Amino acid sequence: MGNPVNVNGVTLTLKDFKKLNMNINAGEIASGPLTNISSNENSGASDYTVTTVAYIPSNKLNPVTNQNGLQLQKDEIYLNYYGVKQVKVLDKNGSTVTYLCRDFRVEFNCDEEASQYDLYYVQFTYVLEAGTEPVDMIFVRDDNEDPETDRGTVTGPVVEDGDGN
Repeated sequence: MGNPVNVNGVTLTLKDFKKLNMNINAGEIASGPLTNISSNENSGASDYTVTTVAYIPSNKLNPVTNQNGLQLQKDEIYLNYYGVKQVKVLDKNGSTVTYLCRDFRVEFNCDEEASQYDLYYVQFTYVLEAGTEPVDMIFVRDDNEDPETDRGTVTGPVVEDGDGN
């Protein structure tokens, strides 16, 4: 669907982008995980497919400042990659664990607070440059450059501890 774009040592390719639903009330936006990855980076795969949904305000969108990534909708919505970040996550015992995560963002620029959102489906692949170390998880969020709304989800592989947990 899209031409590959190399950003910060990762090659992104758009597979699918479409609007799924329109005019969703702000109070009805899901708060759970919104992202899935095909396999973890330690699996030996050469590319990784990420499927995510993003809530974008139904309001007028302005041009996005960072246009280095994949153009999704004119100059208004982009998928950008910001490299590897350390993310602290609470485990089931309430302890903090730090993970290395790839930071992907579905970016838009809306300068007014929104009460209605449109739901978009985004599927892309990424390929790591040779010698790039794998990370524990990916972090994908929809990110307003005028931060009235910021959301995100961290996704990693399912790991069972032997007790089925």
